[in-house]
Amino acid sequence: MPRWYTQCMPTTRPRTQVTHTRDVEEALRIARSLWPDESPSALLLHLVVRGGQAIRDEQAQRARARRGTVDAMVERFAGIYPEGYLRELRADWPE
Repeated sequence: MPRWYTQCMPTTRPRTQVTHTRDVEEALRIARSLWPDESPSALLLHLVVRGGQAIRDEQAQRARARRGTVDAMVERFAGIYPEGYLRELRADWPE
């Protein structure tokens, strides 16, 4: 890596450029209401972190809902077959 690169760049981590589209500008405007003294770069960082947290929370909520649906189905169909039914059924199968 050239020496000028390491002197100019405070990190070796990957960087991402973002074009200020209308949607990005709107998100920055909203973020600025929470963090009025932050630079656009810092606002974008806040938005990325908050967005990641929101997606993680949404995924967890969906997983809880799926588990709830499965639990409800298990409860609904519990007791349909008598105790030992599967064992008896398998006993009739050849090895």
